[in-house]
Amino acid sequence: MRFLSLCLTFALVTMISSFAAHAQDYKTLLDIPEGATLITLSATEQMEVEQDLLIATLSIQVENANPRNVQDEINKIMRSAVDEAAKVESVKASTQQYRVNEYDRNRGKGARRDMIWRGQQNLQIKGKQADDLLELAGKLQNMGMTMNGLSYTLSPEKLEESRNVMLEAALEKLLEKARRTARVIGKSETEMLKINVDMGNNYRPQPLRHASMARSMDSAKMSAPVAAAGESMISLTVTAEALLK
Repeated sequence: MRFLSLCLTFALVTMISSFAAHAQDYKTLLDIPEGATLITLSATEQMEVEQDLLIATLSIQVENANPRNVQDEINKIMRSAVDEAAKVESVKASTQQYRVNEYDRNRGKGARRDMIWRGQQNLQIKGKQADDLLELAGKLQNMGMTMNGLSYTLSPEKLEESRNVMLEAALEKLLEKARRTARVIGKSETEMLKINVDMGNNYRPQPLRHASMARSMDSAKMSAPVAAAGESMISLTVTAEALLK
């Protein structure tokens, strides 16, 4: 897949470079050759791409009157969680925010204060093998971790590959528009002067929800969460100035 992406990128760079090689620098309208017409064109490509990267965020939350006990329990559970994740080769795990703070459980309920320490740390796991990741997520939930988020998205590799394909199609569409416009107004040659590519970072992962979002309060083993991949709509727009002669 990486080889294909590099080949497509090389082909597209070659195509764009060939446009630039023939383009002249017309700084003002007065520099345009007599009888030529300068036009601005745009072409947009859209594609629905199946999401291939599953991401889950889980957390461990602990409350105790002693901050040392809070941190000790978080550290033990997180150590076990990281070790469990390391057993799954197709999943990448990373620890995230870790915070411990004291708060009043009676805040807003009366004058008496009831202080306690609360701590939380997050763990993110992600991978392209959904079955492996979901099985791991179920094990982490059974350790006492809470599922905070589960979503599919596009991997950077698949996004780059898709955009390369779209760019090639958009450039072909742009050239065809220039040729068609030239024929309509009686011109026979087209020269691309300037090309701008807008990759359009406008796709969003689809969040998933399931019944096991809350931490289990009993000792029964929880089932693994379930996820189904959706599609992301990505778009790419190419604009250009073309000289018709």
